[in-house]
Amino acid sequence: MAKSRNISLLESELYYLISRFLTTGPCQSAAEVLASELEEYQLLPCRLDWQGNEHPRSYEDLVAANGHIAPDHLLQICKKIGPILDKEVPCVPGVHSLLGTGRQSLLRTSKACILNVYISSSFAALHRGRPPEMPLTCKDPPNLVEVYRGRELTGTQRFCPVNPVSNYQHMRMHRRILGHLSAVYCIAFDRTGLRIFTGSDDCLVKIWSSFDGRLHSTLRGHSAEISDLAVSFENTLMAAGSCDKTIRVWCLRTCAPMAVLQGHSGSITSLQFSPFAKGSKRYLVSTGTDATICFWQWDVNNINFSDRPQKFTERPRPGVQMVCSSFSPGGMFLATGSTDDVIRIYYLGGGNPEKISELHEHTDTVDSIQFCHSGERFASGSRDGTARIWRLTQRQQWRSLLLNMNATLPGSEHATCEESFFKPKVTMVAWDRHDNSVITAVNNHILKVWNSYTGQLLHILKGHEAEVFVLEPHPSDPRIMLSAGHDGNVFIWDIVRGTKTQHYFNMIEGQGHGAVFDCKFTPDGQRFACTDSHGHLVIFGFGSSKPYEKLPDQVFFHTDYRPLIRDANGFVLDEQTQQAPHLMPPPFLVDVDGNPHPPIYQRLVPGRENIADEHLVPQLGYVATSDGEVMEQVISQLTTDHEEATARRSILDDTIRQLQEQQDRQSRPGTLAPAPSTPRRGAAEVLSSPNVGLRRSGQVEGVRQMHQNAPRSQMATERDLQAWRRRVVVPELSYQDDFRITKGEEEIALYNAKKRRVTYGSCRYSDWTADAGINLQPSTPVSSRKRVRRQLSSSEEEEIEEEEKQQSEDEERPPQNSKPSINREVSNEFRPSTWITDVIPRKSPFVPQMGDEVIYFRQGHEAYVEAVNRNNLYPINMEKQPWRKMELRDQEFVKITGIKYEVCPPTLCCLKLTLIDHGTRKITDKSFYVKYHDMPDVIDFLVLRQSYDEARSRVWQPNDRFRSVIDDAWWFGIIVCQEPYQPEYPDSHFQCFKVRWDNGETEKLSPWDVEAIPEDAQQPECIGGGVPVTAEEMREVMYKPQTGEWGERSRDDECERIIAGIDQLITVDIVAPFSGPVDIVQYPTYCTVIAFPTDLSTIRLRLLSRFYRRLSAVVWDARYIVHNARTFNEPRSKIAHSAKLITDVLLKFIKEVAGNVILCLPSSQRSSETVPDPDSWKGQCKRLMNYVFECEDSEPFRKPVDPTSYPDYLSIIDTPMDFEMVKGTLEEDRYENPMELCKDTLLIFANAKAFTPNKRSKIYSMTLRLSAFFEERIRTIISQYKTAVKSSEKLRRSQRFRKKLQHHESAAPSTDTTSQKRTALKTQEKVEAASTTKSTSAKVSAPERTRRRSHSSDSSGHSSSEASSRSDSEIYSELYMSDSEEEKRPRSSQHHHSTETRGTRRVTRNNGAKKKSEYFT
Repeated sequence: MAKSRNISLLESELYYLISRFLTTGPCQSAAEVLASELEEYQLLPCRLDWQGNEHPRSYEDLVAANGHIAPDHLLQICKKIGPILDKEVPCVPGVHSLLGTGRQSLLRTSKACILNVYISSSFAALHRGRPPEMPLTCKDPPNLVEVYRGRELTGTQRFCPVNPVSNYQHMRMHRRILGHLSAVYCIAFDRTGLRIFTGSDDCLVKIWSSFDGRLHSTLRGHSAEISDLAVSFENTLMAAGSCDKTIRVWCLRTCAPMAVLQGHSGSITSLQFSPFAKGSKRYLVSTGTDATICFWQWDVNNINFSDRPQKFTERPRPGVQMVCSSFSPGGMFLATGSTDDVIRIYYLGGGNPEKISELHEHTDTVDSIQFCHSGERFASGSRDGTARIWRLTQRQQWRSLLLNMNATLPGSEHATCEESFFKPKVTMVAWDRHDNSVITAVNNHILKVWNSYTGQLLHILKGHEAEVFVLEPHPSDPRIMLSAGHDGNVFIWDIVRGTKTQHYFNMIEGQGHGAVFDCKFTPDGQRFACTDSHGHLVIFGFGSSKPYEKLPDQVFFHTDYRPLIRDANGFVLDEQTQQAPHLMPPPFLVDVDGNPHPPIYQRLVPGRENIADEHLVPQLGYVATSDGEVMEQVISQLTTDHEEATARRSILDDTIRQLQEQQDRQSRPGTLAPAPSTPRRGAAEVLSSPNVGLRRSGQVEGVRQMHQNAPRSQMATERDLQAWRRRVVVPELSYQDDFRITKGEEEIALYNAKKRRVTYGSCRYSDWTADAGINLQPSTPVSSRKRVRRQLSSSEEEEIEEEEKQQSEDEERPPQNSKPSINREVSNEFRPSTWITDVIPRKSPFVPQMGDEVIYFRQGHEAYVEAVNRNNLYPINMEKQPWRKMELRDQEFVKITGIKYEVCPPTLCCLKLTLIDHGTRKITDKSFYVKYHDMPDVIDFLVLRQSYDEARSRVWQPNDRFRSVIDDAWWFGIIVCQEPYQPEYPDSHFQCFKVRWDNGETEKLSPWDVEAIPEDAQQPECIGGGVPVTAEEMREVMYKPQTGEWGERSRDDECERIIAGIDQLITVDIVAPFSGPVDIVQYPTYCTVIAFPTDLSTIRLRLLSRFYRRLSAVVWDARYIVHNARTFNEPRSKIAHSAKLITDVLLKFIKEVAGNVILCLPSSQRSSETVPDPDSWKGQCKRLMNYVFECEDSEPFRKPVDPTSYPDYLSIIDTPMDFEMVKGTLEEDRYENPMELCKDTLLIFANAKAFTPNKRSKIYSMTLRLSAFFEERIRTIISQYKTAVKSSEKLRRSQRFRKKLQHHESAAPSTDTTSQKRTALKTQEKVEAASTTKSTSAKVSAPERTRRRSHSSDSSGHSSSEASSRSDSEIYSELYMSDSEEEKRPRSSQHHHSTETRGTRRVTRNNGAKKKSEYFT
């Protein structure tokens, strides 16, 4: 050994292995130093000669002599020590550390690991202020009883040491079972976790055992796809909603049908049993595509459902659907989401359900909503790319915390070019078990974890490759979240650390992967189950899979798809046996092809466990039918004679009769019988299960043919009957859940407390005092807080102070002198409503304009005030309403003599209405004031006098057909009758018509809401559908100006004159701040100060669309520009002075009837910026097309579709288009502008959606992703192109304007020459105006539309607004008019002629261009 040190051979070898290990890592210098020191101190193993003498060796010699020793030899030794030691002295499995202590120590002994039981007193002893953690030397995990006992004494034991996250890595797949023929979208567990319920597109609901996977029962009755399942909290009922518009409720103990609920006119979208527990009354809530919410009341004692639900119809316009719903923990609040972007809140604590609030913060469909597990907060997800966390605040208002899906983690990489144009959509939201985090799924396949109190983004979870529609939190562990998606992946996440814990991929042999549609945990969290697109049920969990091994892969009952007959109440009987399905004896177990399984599997059917072998498998034979056909049929089950069969039949009949009588005695009179007696065949409707979404080819095959493989008698043996009497499919819960009752009481107390505080706090905005005069300023709010505070307890006072402080910070932050923030998000509640800022004239809602003569309906105003009070939108003083201050009739003839808008929220319109004498039609000295805003469920109570008179001139009779304009579309129906809307107003025409729409729905309308149907009117394609309103039809129903309202000219001439003046005005530099809308992102406080934003561009667009009804309305809008400038800025600031100067110039120009040119402009500096190149779009489009070609999603669209592979393609698609054709046309320079390229590209996407309409297909998803990316990119290109064209046009106009000024200043030209030039200028303007007017038509021929393509920028924005749904042509119009304030005037006559020639050449190029143009009509 080394002579300088007395060390052993093992130590010297360890030194050598350490130095070798250092050479493999980054510590190369340390390895060299260590090797030299080992040689210096002779610590390396020595060499022995033949006489046994030791000789020192160098490091290099030792490496060469031990070539079999790898550099990581020491590491490999350490890895093997742990498993070897585990066999002798076991420790925590899978945890190996060289630094461990106690049970993890590598020096542990059996004696050191033995520890006495950790008793509750150990948990009760506090250690540094908290319960102690389990000692590391503890041999066994602590007993849960002791842990909970310690929790009662002192506090909670930390959950992490008891159950580490790594334990979930041991969850394995127990069994995959094929039990349905179609996709399974619904899965649920009962409250005990012993049973699994699956609902499929094959119309069946099946009950499985979660312990061994056995099929217990099949619930039949639905005739369409199952859309949702729900289990009652008492574990006694299971409800299933379907696309057949019905809800079926079954008893879980006996599988007997308890009710068939028929109250919807559309498919069921969600189903919820309310946690509400008050006495014996319970609620089942359903939502549907008919925009209705039904509250079904039932009694928990006798399980009787009410015949009629309490129904809320929430359809502000046709096509709205209720999508999702969620109950609060106590069941007192219900939140629903719908396609009209609105969240509605219902309250059940008042005895009957009532709607208490509508939340409009989202701007797109709300398709996911979820209450937290404890408390009054809920999360909502929308397709607008945001999620919101809502909480109930004082005044019973719901405030939200915004979660923006575009947010990224601090320090993360910048978004790529493609990601920056991606439009996120929230597909699902969920809470963790302790409600500290909210998890959102986004359509870019990622999950985001947020702090539910601050809205901070905590983690981004990546791993999915398709959209995620399943987020399932662990029922007890707040760290665990399960996610699943259409990519077939199932992940178990640790959301505290943001890491994956377990992963499963749903690969189906021979069929690829199956999309996972739903997942659920058992209540104890020990197992979870999921369903997929191929009809499988997959069960996961801890422990052994042995109980599942005896189950076959395909599990069906031979009676699953037997035809059914239905009675008038919707209950069903088996057609062949004339028995209720739940009363039939245990069926046979068959595979997907209908073949019976061997006897060993037949005993898995409940009730057939003890049957003799010869009775387990049916005997098949061939029987001739009356038509001469031969079919395979069950002919015997070893029945010896007819008498034995008769005896058995009588036994079964007696049993059925006894059960029927027992159920009749339990049922209340007048309720539906859960198991009706056998109806006559003539009175029943024979229905077979539809072939919905068959997995296999052919109409009927496999297990669907098993309705022939059934004995005609279908009798049961005595042993079967005895087993059937004793069966309990799902046990009831033996305890009452007091948690729901307590939470319900807490929610009622909270709601009432918030309601009482309305009188405690000072109002932010008092109701308007209607004093005499035109002053429309709101009164100053008066605070009475000091006086009221004496009545409150200290705790209430502190809570109110905190809430008022928070509210004042959120809502009353002074907008002046605040620094604009680029990243600050403006709340939608402060943004002006679209009915105020719209530039397109519409029939409804009514937008007031100065000088309007209208009819005021008192009952409509009362309904509006009642709706505001009901929804607590803003405080209203009932004593200051106009009918309390003066005598008002049911309808009054008034004139609008004052308008003012106020920021509340919501943005309110304050009107001064002056009464008009009916005889003289002159205004009187009497006036009153109203304040209102547009509400989706409140009818306009102000109607234009012209519309009112025209409506009264029409004579309507019952059964007359009519059409009505709703959301820019015609909807058709018939007049049922005429009756007063309210008995106290018998002579009022308000809502006096009862009508029935073509889809069968009834509604109340007013005479001015209905229009006669012309003979040549376009009819809807389907019954109940709508027809887009054309521009000509819209002009017919809109206001027609009266003589003198536009001065001496007509409205069209005057509008074009003012448009020309505005176009000249915006060429001046000082006009730039007022030429377009204020950038809300740059000035986020603008919306909180300015209630009615306006600018020159908005006025121009309104003039162009003939929005204004008279010239005084234009003047009022123009004056509001300077009003807004002085309100948002200092009144004496430079910007306010510029606004005053510009407004004066414009008003003077409007006042001068003969003026066509603004000559009184102040001296200003012209812009000297470089004019952008109008042809730069070509290079941008080429780069965009190259990038699209590189995208993986564009692969199916790069080449033309092969007609041989898809022979029906040309019969469906009229105008084929592909990216190769678009790219070739672009390279050949045959596109005149980027809008034409946009049309062709959108045609590609439209063709793909038309040929592959299945939204679950991969092609459809690729189309959506590529379309969204292309729209964002082309929008920027089109905007830059229009800016460049406009700049060039502006430069030319400026040059012409300078020349004209120089011409006026010179005295040389004669009067005749000047007159001729003015005449030429007027002629030119008329030609341009005519071109603009014609191009706004919604119906023109394809060649003419192609010829005018260069001028389409003046027309598409208006025609596109006429469509009632977002088609691809609308997308084009939206892209085309994305910057509507930049819309340019038609070019000169010479340029128009040259463009027309090019357009004519393009028409004759090929027929494909013509068809393409027709597509975008």
